[in-house]
Amino acid sequence: MNQIVQDKMAREIMVVKNEYLFANTPRETQFYSQSEANFEKIILDQYEYMVRREAETNFEYKQPIPYAVLVDEQDRVFVYKRWWAGSNAGEARLHSKISYGIGWHIEREDEHLDHPINDSLVREIEEETGIWEKNIVSIEAIWYINDEQNEVAQVHIWVAYIVRVHDVSVELLDGELENGEFYSLDEIEQMNNSCEYDLETWSEILFQPMHDILKKAGV
Repeated sequence: MNQIVQDKMAREIMVVKNEYLFANTPRETQFYSQSEANFEKIILDQYEYMVRREAETNFEYKQPIPYAVLVDEQDRVFVYKRWWAGSNAGEARLHSKISYGIGWHIEREDEHLDHPINDSLVREIEEETGIWEKNIVSIEAIWYINDEQNEVAQVHIWVAYIVRVHDVSVELLDGELENGEFYSLDEIEQMNNSCEYDLETWSEILFQPMHDILKKAGV
């Protein structure tokens, strides 16, 4: 584990107890619309901080992960591949996975923000992709993803956003992402149906609701 990764795992990140998140909502469900569950309010009311190294193996908590789906003016979705083992990617269990959501942990440094989930979004998109705030057209929070299929998923809950951007070149900046480009929904569907691509499970879960809402919007 290189020094960059060690530093990431030593930071304090936002977590929330499962007993609060799922007090009135079935945990077995993988996908929730905002009308079905108000996880955002629970997170903001009940969050605390924990060293990431500890949080990644503490199954009594989940780490809220904002998850931004970037859509360009040609109605294409940004798809990327994570770096392999030995890179700066902090989560070894995700090395070389393909995703169409830019995700991040909310760290202690964000606790001063009025809404640490939403307010960290623009900064992280800038830091991950080089897409600056002036090139963001709109941001809409749409869904929650809860995936219990593997150990990584069991300690995270995703707040998914559609982020529409102007046609710009993406520059992968932080050393965690190997490569990426914008693809049409039809091309992404082919990826989902092919054994050649190793997708993150939450991207697989997200595809159908993402497809439906983008098609409804005219994509």
